[in-house]
Amino acid sequence: MKKKQKKIGKPLALLYHPAFLLVSLYYRLRYRVHIDNSDLDPEAGAAIVLATHTSNKDHFLTAMALYPRRVTFVMSQHFFEKKALRPILRLMCAIPKKMFCPDASSVLSMIRAIREGNTLVLFPEGRLTCNGKSCPITPGTADLVRRLGVPVYTITAEGAGKTFPKWAKKPRIGRIDVRLRKLFAGPELKNMELPDVEQAIADAIAHNAWESLPNVKFRSRKPAEGLDTILWRCPRCGAEHTLVCKKDTVTCTHCQLEARVDAHGQISGVKGIKTVYDWYEHNARTLDLNFPLECACSVRIAPIDPKKKQELRERRKNGAKITNTGEGKFSLSREGIVFDGIVNGIGDHFSLLGKDVPGALPITPGDHFDVYSGNVLYFITPEPDSRDAVKFVAYMDKMHGN
Repeated sequence: MKKKQKKIGKPLALLYHPAFLLVSLYYRLRYRVHIDNSDLDPEAGAAIVLATHTSNKDHFLTAMALYPRRVTFVMSQHFFEKKALRPILRLMCAIPKKMFCPDASSVLSMIRAIREGNTLVLFPEGRLTCNGKSCPITPGTADLVRRLGVPVYTITAEGAGKTFPKWAKKPRIGRIDVRLRKLFAGPELKNMELPDVEQAIADAIAHNAWESLPNVKFRSRKPAEGLDTILWRCPRCGAEHTLVCKKDTVTCTHCQLEARVDAHGQISGVKGIKTVYDWYEHNARTLDLNFPLECACSVRIAPIDPKKKQELRERRKNGAKITNTGEGKFSLSREGIVFDGIVNGIGDHFSLLGKDVPGALPITPGDHFDVYSGNVLYFITPEPDSRDAVKFVAYMDKMHGN
């Protein structure tokens, strides 16, 4: 007999609706969130929602646009490894997804969610951009949308990238305009060519945070702080990690360059650079793909590699402390990725070559980037300066022409 598949379900209404009302009220008042969801049919059945990923608060903004529907989020496995978040995500019936690598179990869960009549929310870029500009949609998104053949909506959130920049220590106060639009009714998808579906999705979610709401000021006492976690190189002298960001000023300690960041996210004082994205791209162009990018690194893993569980159990019995941490060397080149090191006192190695090389590297600026190898998620922190994490992200993007 076939094993009965576990139901995906929906968030518990008794918890979802009161929580939504509190969160919605806070965001509307604090961040001046305006919602336009006139295209939404609140009584309709299953649907797919494709949302731009411009800030780390996009899940809240998307839920606000879709209310009163109780939504099913597809979220990075990264979040399920956080102990504080894990029980909340389970209550929300969220679906974990390994990013930028094949994940058949995630796809099956999405199909089950649609069959159950759920509203499935995807962020087709697969990651939150750190430079404020949209990323290419992940492979397989258009194919999944076409195969499921249900109504497809898109959600954009203008101003969210300026309010909650990924690199910033604190949010800004300005305005966020959230718009929901119907992209496909559903039945027409079966007659469309896959490239046409993909292009329609890409066009609908394209965004550039620095061009959104140009007449709105995003107030912050320290609009420049945190920029050194994604801008690793001075555009004047070429020195790396010499940028000091205080209040609204970015200063290079090597050549005394001084740039200012205003309330519109515009940069002055640097020739040829007007936005954070311009500066980031200027840095990325200096990366030479003919030479590998290498670093010593510290590493954390989650979960433990199943093949090594028995060995770790024996070590625990003998009094060894298991912390899921280690160190090693990491290399990225046109050929792929190689890691050699020691994790939990055990030799660890993986290589991702050819088709196994991920399409991108998710990042926590100034700390680490993520790489999947098999069932293991590696959090790689470059040493001696963790801000180098962004260089590996930019290098990988350049390899894939992003």
